[in-house]
Amino acid sequence: MDQISAFIKEQLKRPKTLPLLGSGLAITIVGVIFGVSDNPPGMLITFGGLILIVLAGVHHWPEAGQFGTLFAVSVISFPVLVLLHNIFDGINQNIGTIPVLNQLLTGLSVISFLGAIFIAPAGAVIGLVAGLFYLVRSKL
Repeated sequence: MDQISAFIKEQLKRPKTLPLLGSGLAITIVGVIFGVSDNPPGMLITFGGLILIVLAGVHHWPEAGQFGTLFAVSVISFPVLVLLHNIFDGINQNIGTIPVLNQLLTGLSVISFLGAIFIAPAGAVIGLVAGLFYLVRSKL
């Protein structure tokens, strides 16, 4: 736990982290208020906010390889999160009669679904764009 708090304190000392994180949270909240269920503008606004939140955590990386790793992990995590969503939803459909278990499985299903449609693509976009930027920058 001490390592996590030290990491967060180190991240928040960077001058660009808090503005990126704050604006990302604000834009994400606005997107959620607009609504993300069958609403493309709300989805795009939320996706833009999540891109800023991801960027707040990785904007200080100096190498294209780190962004390439972020891209690869994000691309691999998308089908894994979709599969987890389906597994949790299927288990919930079969044995969801226990109220506490039903709520737990529904929550895990929703979290994995939102991670698959919002967080994994945001990480992939940041990893691809920033990775290409730093790759081209290092070659010039």
